[in-house]
Parts: sequence; structure tokens; C-alpha cells
Amino acid sequence: MMLSGLMAAQSLSALRFHRALARPERAQAGCLSRVLAAVQGTAQAERVRGFPRVRTAREFQDAVPLATPDSVLADIEALKAGAPRVLTREPLLRFEPSGGSSGASKYIPVTRGLLSEFHHGLAPMLFDVLHARPAVRAGPSYWSISPIGRKQGRTPGGTPVGSVEDSAYFPRPLQPLLARVFAVPGAVALLPDVESCRYVTLWFLVARADLAFLSVWNPSFLSLLMDALERHGERLAEDLERGVCRPPVPDSVEVKEALSRMRFTPQPERARVLREALRLDARGSVLWPRLALLSMWTDAQAAHAVDAARRHFPGVEVQGKGLLATEGVVTLPLFAAPAPVLAVRSHFFEFVDPEHPGARPRLAHELETGRTYSVVMSTSGGLLRYQLGDLVRVEGFHRATPCLRFLGRADSVCDLVGEKLAATRVSHVLAATLPGLFGQRPAFAMMAPEWMASAPPAYRLFLDTDAPETRLEEAAHALENVLCEGFHYRYARELGQLGPLRVLRVTDGVRRYEARCIALGQRAGDIKPADLHRQPGWTAWFTQQGMPRS
Repeated sequence: MMLSGLMAAQSLSALRFHRALARPERAQAGCLSRVLAAVQGTAQAERVRGFPRVRTAREFQDAVPLATPDSVLADIEALKAGAPRVLTREPLLRFEPSGGSSGASKYIPVTRGLLSEFHHGLAPMLFDVLHARPAVRAGPSYWSISPIGRKQGRTPGGTPVGSVEDSAYFPRPLQPLLARVFAVPGAVALLPDVESCRYVTLWFLVARADLAFLSVWNPSFLSLLMDALERHGERLAEDLERGVCRPPVPDSVEVKEALSRMRFTPQPERARVLREALRLDARGSVLWPRLALLSMWTDAQAAHAVDAARRHFPGVEVQGKGLLATEGVVTLPLFAAPAPVLAVRSHFFEFVDPEHPGARPRLAHELETGRTYSVVMSTSGGLLRYQLGDLVRVEGFHRATPCLRFLGRADSVCDLVGEKLAATRVSHVLAATLPGLFGQRPAFAMMAPEWMASAPPAYRLFLDTDAPETRLEEAAHALENVLCEGFHYRYARELGQLGPLRVLRVTDGVRRYEARCIALGQRAGDIKPADLHRQPGWTAWFTQQGMPRS
């Protein structure tokens, strides 16, 4: 009944979205007008010559330069200090942390206008799930939006950093209803560590035999959650039976305070079912027989982890997510569309052709099927012509609006599980760390990701050096500490989605590197040194006995 009410609450926004799909140019013009109004009269607008006279997309492109996370850094710092009307006329609600390309982290300003734009994309997506898959309406959902285990803070100017409730991206009147629909209370996010978050999350999930929908971001998140179920299963069964919750971590004031906000009642029958599930391989099917849908990333690097997640839930349908960034929502999945559909009512979008980066970016209605583009967005949160660095390919059109498949990062970023490790960041870390450890930078030094058969993916640093093994271990520890200054890398490590960095010794590194680049299809004259190579498989290449002739 509650989910039917939720579907009804989203119906108007969904109707407007589906009407807009037939006329994307008109919908985008409306988004641009809204963005311009939000920025009018701000310090940002004053820097743009003739900004009050800008009306059309072409005028906007001619007047406002393309932006990057680095180019807006000064404005973000002013906002963090408490300065008003810097990017938008609206006051800030909070900052959301995200990964930076050249720095450790970046802060995205969130306003009511930006949240409204998120809702223009999330509401049609939620409506489509509830309408197209009625079984999802038969029970509660676990829908993870905000990161677990994340501590909130404030900027020097007093603005909150980070959200707690998953419902925070929806309008305030809907949030109490959403909180009742979620199987796991939002207070779980207040727990101070990942292990206790997982344990308490599992308590509430196992307690719901009628769970109908699981929505996570990276599929490895779900795999790690099920691994924790196996690790702590008997303890969890005892807690369910007694109606208590004892996370397997040392007691702390923060844990006790968070648990005091939740209610735990005896669940003897669910304890019995859990013990039965622990004896079987298909634990998810035993625990949640009504589970109808899994929602997760299925594109780009996340595709590697989908099968491992699905094995816990045989027979349950998987829906790939669209592209949602901290800065805004780019695409949303619809069951009737060939790929996630552009969030045409959310923000104003432009698309750069990587083959012609100097050309005028294309608008949504100008895209061509089969072509790849880099996404640029302008939002009511004050980011104008902001280059996300995400590559998408046009898979077709739903009505007249493009359907876009996420391919990965366009700005030399490695993103296995959401850590968003940029080549520029790696270059800075290596330059700052290696000379102090080895006297000078080794002749060959390169980081690359590795996918493991029975462990989380991780990074390896390959060094051509005669230094002792103890020095390599010191280097691994030092580099890991610096990389963990980045929000997303640290978060992936805390969740266990990403394994620790290790340093491996190589010999004849430059030549072996060149040989593999040639084997991968590059011409010898085009090969460039790389501090971060996004192709996995380098461990096997460097450790093999022989080496192909180049």
C-alpha cells in the first residue's frame, strides 16, 4: 500500500518526463532557463560578459567557457568559507564530497534547486520500476544512495558536508514515506565504521522475509555484504532470536548512540531461516524468496563484478543503473529503452566529441547513434558547462531522446569500484613520494589495476629498482597513506571493495612495457610512458619467464 502511494506521488513527474522525451530540445531549453535564473546576480555571473542577456544555448556556449573541477576550485573555497551568492542565488544546503582529478577530494555544492533537478530524474526512474515490475511493490526495499560509515562534518563557514538519509535526494514531503518503505533505517548510516554498518544492515534485511527490491551502486558492495553474512551468520542468528544487535566491533559511544535510535525485536523464525540459509549456497534465495529485482551498475569497470553479485541471488532480475554523478543525474534506466535515457528534464547537457575536441559541443537532440561523447552539464547548483569526464556512447533513442551507455572516464581516470583514481593524481603522488624513498625516481615506475580471482581488485606499483624488499614495503605503505587522502579511494578501501596497494619489482621495465603496449595494438612510435595504466594484466606480464620480441 505504501509503495502504491509512493508510485502515485511520482506519477506527475514521470508523466512530464515521458512527454519531454518526444521534444528534448524544448525540455533542454527549459533546463537552461532554470539554470540561468539560478545563477543570475551572483559573483559567477558578474565574471561573464553579457550574462544577463544570454537566452539561447548558442549564446550560452559563446559566453561561458567550459569548466573543470580545478577551474571552479576558488569559488568552492569561497563557499566553504561561508561567502554568499558565489555560484547561485540560493543558499547552500550542504556539500557532497567527491573525487578530484588533480587533488585529493572535491566538494560539490548542493542547493534546493539542484535537489529538484535530481528529483526530475529519480522520480521517473522509481515510477518506472514500480509500474513495470509490480512485484517490487509487494514488499520493502533496500536502496542505498548515501555511503555507509561516512562521518559528517562542517566547512569553516559552517556548511554541513555529506548527507545521512538515502531519502535526502527527494523532496522533503516524500522523505517520511520513503523512510517507511526502506527496509533499513537511515540511522544505520550514523554508525562510525563499515563492519558495524554491514552487520546492522544485515540484521534489518534478514528480518524482512518480504524484501522485494535491492538497489546498490557497485555490485561488489552487494558481494561484500553477503560475505559479511557468511562471516557473522551465527552471531546474527543469535541476535535475531533474542531481539538484540551486537555488531562485532569494540563498543564505542558512537555505536551505542546509533543503535539507540533503532528498534530491535525478537525474530525467532527469521533466525531459524538464517541458520537454514547458512547451510545452503543460494542464501539470498532462501532468505528473500520474494526478491524481484536487483539494481546495480553493470557498465564499464563494474561489469567485472556483476556475476559474483548475481551468484548470491540466482534467478533474480538485474537492472543496470544509469549514470548518476555527485554533480547531477545524467541518465536513468527505463525497462522499455535500449540503454539508460538522458535525464532530459534535470540539467542542461552538452556533449564533446573526443575526435573533435575543439568543435562546438553538441546538444542533446544533435547526437548520433553509435558515436561516443564526453558529458558536459550545467546545473541549478551553480556548475556551468562543467566537464564531468564521463564517456558515453549513443545506443539509440527512446522516442526522440538519446539513450547513452556509460563507457568509463574520459580524463585518464581508473575507476574499478568507484575510487576514481586519476592519472594526474598518481603522477603527483609518485613524484612526491618515490625520490624520498629511493634517492631518485626509479627508471621505471607505473601503477596499474589488477582484477583478482578470489580477492578484491587492487593496484600494483611496478618498480625497476635494486632496493631491498623492505624498502618496497615502505613504499607501498607510504603510497597507500597518500592515496587514502582521496575521498573515494579511502572509502573503497574502508568498504573492502578495493584491496591494498602492493609494490612489485620488475626488471627491464621500460622494454617490457613497450613490448606489451605493442601487443595491445599500439605503434611503437605512439607509445608514451604512463604513471597510471588502466589496462589490467601487468602483473602476469612482468612476472612471466620470457618476453615476446618487440
